[in-house]
Formats: sequence, structure tokens, C-alpha cells
Amino acid sequence: MALKVVVENAVLKGSQDELMLQRVATVYPEGGGEFRVLAPPKATGDALDWLKQWQVRQTDPEPLNFGGEIVITDGRSYSIMQQVANALEQRKLESDIWNWGEHPDARFYAAQICMRGHIQSADGKNKFNRDEHCQQCGDPCIDSCQNCKAPIRGGGVWDSPSDYVRPYFCYKCGRPYPWMEDRLATARELLWHDDKLDEADRKTLWSILQYVMSDPRSDLVPAKKKLFEIGIAKALPATREFFLDLMAKIGTEMLKS
Repeated sequence: MALKVVVENAVLKGSQDELMLQRVATVYPEGGGEFRVLAPPKATGDALDWLKQWQVRQTDPEPLNFGGEIVITDGRSYSIMQQVANALEQRKLESDIWNWGEHPDARFYAAQICMRGHIQSADGKNKFNRDEHCQQCGDPCIDSCQNCKAPIRGGGVWDSPSDYVRPYFCYKCGRPYPWMEDRLATARELLWHDDKLDEADRKTLWSILQYVMSDPRSDLVPAKKKLFEIGIAKALPATREFFLDLMAKIGTEMLKS
């Protein structure tokens, strides 16, 4: 069934009226008419999180039921909901939903940052083109995670630009951005060249660091960080200072997530 999907509310605000269903999308079949994809009245947040509670409705074609609606429960319902879900997922991947705060669902501006971490745009004032290079260092600029393609979050639409802190991890998949991966590479070099640490110490510390960096939101991270601090105490001052600073940045990201 060929459909045109118009997303109405990707983010649900909720309603105090228990009879007031929230419209997620309006769907127009090729042959005419329309279907309405609706979420429960009290649903809030990402509409996709409520997919199992969606309803598909259509105006009742019976003349005697003018203005009434019927709930679609046959195979069309699944097809319609799936195409609406696909449209919502696509919007998440497209940075336009974040850009410039013009989109009604936008909570963040899109950010563009070079591979070394120089911020090009994060407050919606400076529009950017993809495939640009940094004017400070010449490195390529990116506006999405290289792992999952989620857009890089800039500042909040309602926040002060001065409050923006460059992210170190993708909000979607948790993987480090290139500028954090550079720190990982430096960290490994420091560990392997620190003669105050033996091979067992290096392997243990590197294993803990990889765990923390790959899953900064894990419940075990605070304990792992403590173990790391104990283990790094015997390292050279420069090595210890670098790692404690790195761990502090990881902690900041955990608080923001």
C-alpha cells in the first residue's frame, strides 16, 4: 500500500483529558482518504517508545455516523504503523530535526565539530555545510556519530550558548567521538612507556579504561574508576595527571547522560 506519511508529533507532550488521544501522524493512501495514528492521552516523550500502544483510526464511511471514527485492526494497521515508525526513525538520523531550533520537536541545535574537537557550530547561529574542514587545524568536520550516525548534539534550544560543553561520547550509542579516541591513543602510549608500571599493571589499567570508555553509563563505572585511581597511583606524575583529568571528563559525561 503506497502511503504518504506526515508526522504530526514525534515528541508527545501528554494530555490531562483522558479522552484526548494524541496524533502521532496522518497517513494518506494513494487512493485517497486518510488514516490517523494516535497515541494514548497521557503518553509523553519519544512517540516511538509508545508504538505498541498506537491506534490507527479512520473516519467512519457510514453516512449515519458522520464524523465518527473506526479503529483499523486488520493488516493495514501493521503496515501503516510500520511506515510511520520508519519515518520517525529517519527523522532521528537526519540532523535537520536538530538544526536551528525551527523544528517543533527540536530540543537541541545540530553541532558540527572537527575530528580534533574544534567546535565549528553548536548554537544554531552558524549554519554549516557537510564535508567542510576546520579552519583551525584543517581536519574534516563531522555532524554525526561515525558509529551509529546519530546527529551530534549542540547546545539546548533554550540554553545559553556559553553553557555548551563539547560532548565526548555519542548520546545514542555511547561510543567516543574521534577527539576522545585521540585521547585513548595517547593514553595507551603513556601507559606502555611508563617505566613505573610493569606489564601486568599496564594491561589491568588499559582493560579498566577500555571498559569505562566503551560503556560510560554502566552501573559498574564508578567502582571501575576507583580501581583505576588506585592502580594509577604508582605511575609517573605526568601519566597520572593525564589519566585523572581524562577520568574527570568521563565523569562529566556520565552526569550529562
